[in-house]
Amino acid sequence: MPEHPLTTDRRTVLRAVLLGAAGLAATPLLAACGGAAGGRAGARVEDSGAGTASSVIRPIAEQNGLLEGLDLSYVSGTGPGDVQNKLLSGALDVASFGPLGAVVAAEAGSDVVLFSPNLTNHVRWLVPENSPYRTPADLRGKRVATPPNNSDAFRSTQLAAAVNGTDLNAEYELFPGAVLAGLALFDRGDVDAIVTIEPNATRLVGRGARQIATVGEQWAQGTGEDPASLILNGQGTVRAFLDRDPVAARAVADLRVRAHEIIRERPAVLTDLHEVYGIPATERAAIALLPERMRDVYPVEWGAPAFANLQRQVEVARQVGLVKAVPAQLPWTELGAA
Repeated sequence: MPEHPLTTDRRTVLRAVLLGAAGLAATPLLAACGGAAGGRAGARVEDSGAGTASSVIRPIAEQNGLLEGLDLSYVSGTGPGDVQNKLLSGALDVASFGPLGAVVAAEAGSDVVLFSPNLTNHVRWLVPENSPYRTPADLRGKRVATPPNNSDAFRSTQLAAAVNGTDLNAEYELFPGAVLAGLALFDRGDVDAIVTIEPNATRLVGRGARQIATVGEQWAQGTGEDPASLILNGQGTVRAFLDRDPVAARAVADLRVRAHEIIRERPAVLTDLHEVYGIPATERAAIALLPERMRDVYPVEWGAPAFANLQRQVEVARQVGLVKAVPAQLPWTELGAA
């Protein structure tokens, strides 16, 4: 999705692209998934792959019996933007969605709503071990690999730079692209730094790279807020799904929170799931860092404090021109009890 405010014509084109291109890919998925069986709460949800923080949620749910009474169909995406397109096309009922992405979708005519916690911000700035650069400010004018510019990670990096008076696009030579492409550029020395997500950042630190900042820290520097409070994304859906099947939505939200509670209580479980993250057993340093670095990525609270952070992000994004306006109906909600 575009980063900047949309004209009427661009809104029309964007909606056609989202619902057309994604809809073509969705046809067999819709036929295959079907609905809930035997009165069990059913939904088509995002199946996060290796190299993402959410990849551990499904195995934790399976190992701890959290799927009882649920009929979830897992649908894979091909990267940032793809699962969001699938949600907007109707091929998914639930997918990760950031607050700025939800506002951009609303500008294009889609009623996306975030209804449960997903991930706190886990975007990191890293440089090679022998790099002379110590802060993101030192890297102005330098080559920086970043996530795709339609991703929650990229938008949050833009936002955190903006609250510190920095125009990310103008002041850095950016190389946005798929996460693996960015890692390849960094490993080859083709860029001076990388902005990347977990668990990839932990893998790089385990190999000797230096983490010089987090987007949460940059946000705190510019706003005075707790760096751990910055939300990357929530579980998102279209409002029609919440209206049509609130029991399923509540079940999906509860499942996510319970999985996060397990991680918070027993973060060592993440070392056992290192291969799910895509980290081979040979990378012992990275595996040892997982409990410490990943525990706080999984929030368990959803309500007024989270909503205050989401609203602050949207308001700042409007001030710096990343979104057109703060919508009258804010794109997040707290579900009632099932």
